[in-house]
Amino acid sequence: MAVAFQTAASHLAADYDCDVVKSLGDAVMIHGADALRVVALALELARDLAAENWCPPLRMGVHSGTAVRRNGDWYGATINVAARLVDAASAGEVLISVATRDLLASHDAMTIADLGSRSFKNVGEPVGVCAAAA
Repeated sequence: MAVAFQTAASHLAADYDCDVVKSLGDAVMIHGADALRVVALALELARDLAAENWCPPLRMGVHSGTAVRRNGDWYGATINVAARLVDAASAGEVLISVATRDLLASHDAMTIADLGSRSFKNVGEPVGVCAAAA
């Protein structure tokens, strides 16, 4: 199941000009330069794989900001916030930060619901959180 998920994520990521940075067991880290494309990718992954009998509902988090690339991997507070958003997401949910929401020039094809601010472990300031849905 993990390999099938990683394969599906890699193929779809390429369609959105995003890259799978690494696979972490049954999870993947995806990087993209355009917030709208990354959120659209997350929503399509959630929708398409939810229709598959073999894949459990996905939990996803998207945060935008600066990060450092080293040896093909990404590091920094932006990555930590994205990971905390994933941890906070329920099954089938795509959580995005307010920082990401603010970069979405147009989101007519999706619904964004403000969920308020949350404090996360090892993140200095509360993070504005939104739920994205297709």
